[in-house]
Amino acid sequence: MLKTSLGKACLLFFVIMMSYGQAVATDIIPKPQRFEPNGEVFLLHPSTKIQYGTGLEALAAYLEETLSPATGWDFELSSSNKSKKNSIQLSIDPQVDKKEGYRLLVTAKNIQIIGNSEAGVFNGIQTLRQMLPVKIFNPRRQKDVDWAIEGAYVEDEPAYPWRGMMLDVSRYFYEVSYVKQLVDMMAMYKMNVLHLHLIDDAGWRIEIKKYPKLTSVGGFRGEGHERTGGYYTQEEIKEIVAYAALRNIEVIPEIEIPAHTLPAIAAYPHLSCTGAPQVVQTQHSISGELYCVGRESTFDFLQDVFDEVVALFPSKYIHIGGDEARYDRWAACAHCQKRKESLGLEKEADLQVYFTNRIQKVLKKHGKTIVGWDEIIERGLDDKAVGMVWHNKKKAILGTQAGHDMVMALSSHAYFDVAESNIPGEVKAATWLSPISLEKVYGMDPMVKGLGEEYQSQVLGVHATLWSDQFIHGTILQEILPINENRSEKYFDYLTFPRMAALAEVAWTDKSRKDWSDFEERMREHYNRYDEAGYGYRVPQPKLVGTKEINGSIEVSLENVVNKGYITYTTNGLKPNTYDQVYSKPVLVDKLSDFKAITVVNRHQFSLPLYFPEKYEKYKKYGTLLGEWKPVLIKGAEFGALELNATGKIDSNGHYEITFIYTDGAHKLEIEGISVYKNRQLITEDQHFGETGTSSNKNTYRIEIDEYETGAEFKIKAMVRGDIGNDSHGVVFIKKKE
Repeated sequence: MLKTSLGKACLLFFVIMMSYGQAVATDIIPKPQRFEPNGEVFLLHPSTKIQYGTGLEALAAYLEETLSPATGWDFELSSSNKSKKNSIQLSIDPQVDKKEGYRLLVTAKNIQIIGNSEAGVFNGIQTLRQMLPVKIFNPRRQKDVDWAIEGAYVEDEPAYPWRGMMLDVSRYFYEVSYVKQLVDMMAMYKMNVLHLHLIDDAGWRIEIKKYPKLTSVGGFRGEGHERTGGYYTQEEIKEIVAYAALRNIEVIPEIEIPAHTLPAIAAYPHLSCTGAPQVVQTQHSISGELYCVGRESTFDFLQDVFDEVVALFPSKYIHIGGDEARYDRWAACAHCQKRKESLGLEKEADLQVYFTNRIQKVLKKHGKTIVGWDEIIERGLDDKAVGMVWHNKKKAILGTQAGHDMVMALSSHAYFDVAESNIPGEVKAATWLSPISLEKVYGMDPMVKGLGEEYQSQVLGVHATLWSDQFIHGTILQEILPINENRSEKYFDYLTFPRMAALAEVAWTDKSRKDWSDFEERMREHYNRYDEAGYGYRVPQPKLVGTKEINGSIEVSLENVVNKGYITYTTNGLKPNTYDQVYSKPVLVDKLSDFKAITVVNRHQFSLPLYFPEKYEKYKKYGTLLGEWKPVLIKGAEFGALELNATGKIDSNGHYEITFIYTDGAHKLEIEGISVYKNRQLITEDQHFGETGTSSNKNTYRIEIDEYETGAEFKIKAMVRGDIGNDSHGVVFIKKKE
């Protein structure tokens, strides 16, 4: 009855649409494949019924739970297939084109959501939620709202089956409540894979009942009052998995091998090559400890661990890491060398392939496919795996040709622990990569140039990562525990939104239908949805429309990109605040560097400033700007430290030149030497006397980096002074020598 009714409604709809002409877009994200308004309006009402077909009772209850808080109404649920006026009908039709695909028809009479499967119905529900007024996302009753929905026909399906997010709970432990919130944030945008980075050198976060020390020892770090950590009990894991499953999200655990395993070794030292006592790290670094590949006890342990893990996660995938292993321990271990010799292997790297293949066999017996960072697919594996490409996009070509599926988790576009900008005042974030703006995320292309058409179906989709390194680079981001502060969660919200929205459209919408300007326009309303839901987000700067010269002055034209927000600005070079002049028309200034503007949502929520920094183009040959100095940073007759953040500027092993360039002032700068620190440990230096002023001498310093680590913090400390006084201004550049 429901299918027949839908067919008649669709036929009538298409007849009507013939007279409507070209359809217009809405603000739905990700953009549907097809959206055609019909001029009707459905009004949600206390008497609206939610009807559901076989197997959809849980989704009907979910829909009721999402509509009830803001409306204040308890909607009646019914398994009746009879179409009723003022009803929302959920049904499954396997003939809907693609898995996770759906059709949504909104008329004045009722709403029909038809999915290929439960997943498709869920995705249709998410589109319906975005078609309602933004206040539907508020968890409290909202009075005086007309809950009207624009009549339309939507036909939609995802471009890629894998639309993922990774949360690093090892370096910072997030409570179950926040994991659920992230699931809800993902569900809003039809993301469907949550990857929990449960194990790393900073903590073991999942209860394994056979090995209680993994959590009692490995789940915590620090001593005394600075001891922090936590872990998920098996019951909590089941709770997270069930919560996500209802929202069409598959939870994939990551159990690292053979590196990033320090907490397990701290708990059970016999798992290492040396058996020496270890402690869980309190500062970020990549531990040199590995599971001992030469002892059978290692594989017995991992067999037991995976037996418990696979029982908790119904996902067909288990992530095993596999990245950043250093083989010093194996090279010095008699057990590992004996294993290497007995297998006829040439080098220690081959032992990791052996290790991975053994674990792959263990998991295959459980019906699981392994996922690993792209390092695991560089050398031969015995069976099919999923490679997660994070560094070199072209590895997807090698991986697919070897028979593996690939997921694009590109650090250049989808590492959300990296800041969106390098604007002064930007939040503390990973800086080993250049900033990743919202537009850059949107510009990500999962396909690889040169990848044959026959292999393209093996690119499953895209994946963003939320690493928590910054939480163990000091204490700046840590909560104030006595008042139960949650700044770390808001920090991750800030890094996630709105970039997750851009990634969702990369994963869902056909490349041919993507358009940055259109996406930017649709985003205007989504910031209001975040506000209603209580999610944190990064407020975008005002959009620069253009500048033009008028009678010796410069006219600056801006556009506000947040609905219900506004712009304030200054013309004296000072950072604007929420009380400054409100922008209403183009502004004239004598020079661009005097103009700054911010987007204001409210008195306490606003953007970083749009500004026009002075450029140092003439110093381009010296490389990348590393830092600046000014009089307040320079002492007089005594040498003092000038600290420069080189994280992200030092981005690999090699030779670097650091050059000090005087730009202004009455005094020259004298340099006694420089020292380079990695994660606060001195690693190299160049000690010689140099100077820069109106003339310069030996003002370039040369260093060699040979122990680079991804994600490591690099700082350069220069000992400097003014020759007579401190009136000196200048810049410091860094350049990697080829």
